[in-house]
Amino acid sequence: MDSITLTADLDALAKISAFVTEAAERAGLDERATWQVQLAVDEAATNVIQHAYDADAPGDLTLSWSCENNRFTVTLRDYGRQFDPGSVPEPDITSPLEERQVGGLGLYLITRLMDEVRFEFNPQGGNVLTMVKYITANPRDDVVVMPIKGRVDAVTAPQLNREIHAQIDRGARHVLLDLGEVSFLSSSGLRALLLIRKELMTLGGELRLAALQPQVHEVFTLTGFTQVFAIHATVDEARSSFGQGRA
Repeated sequence: MDSITLTADLDALAKISAFVTEAAERAGLDERATWQVQLAVDEAATNVIQHAYDADAPGDLTLSWSCENNRFTVTLRDYGRQFDPGSVPEPDITSPLEERQVGGLGLYLITRLMDEVRFEFNPQGGNVLTMVKYITANPRDDVVVMPIKGRVDAVTAPQLNREIHAQIDRGARHVLLDLGEVSFLSSSGLRALLLIRKELMTLGGELRLAALQPQVHEVFTLTGFTQVFAIHATVDEARSSFGQGRA
């Protein structure tokens, strides 16, 4: 296990990022998983810096990592004030921005970016946060990628539904829709996608969407469905994320 101990102040964040990035790359994490670990560690370290110690008396923060059995494990230890994750309320991510209460987003991100998250505390050992990222050697080979083009509306949604169900009937359980060439999406299209997503989830599968054009993505944003669907910037990113939750 490699480790680094730094003074818990904001100047340490750049060193922490460099340390964990090198560690993730050495462990064989891909680019997306490395970014997820970077962000989770930054959020955790920032919480320690801002809340564990008094600003005029920063203590130490120790970051360690190990890799075994396709599990990349990162631990952060500090000797500041006891942290109880149960005291942190779930952040509001659905209300309009101007109505949301600030706070809780860091912990929320950590628990969704990492596959396992554990908090421990004892007076001698301090606060210990353990985060685990699973290493997947290769992308799944059972993902069905379907490029969609043109309009997805009341006229075309039934045909899209039939095409996807044909794949499901042939055994597809992990379906990726490439929407890069979809120029228009109506509520009828959204309903079709919702029903397909529900059916795949019932069968133990997943539906993921990739490469949305700005006007199509706005439809998901306006309806709040960005919180429902797994939406990715690229097909490659979406393909590698199957089996890893919505993140």
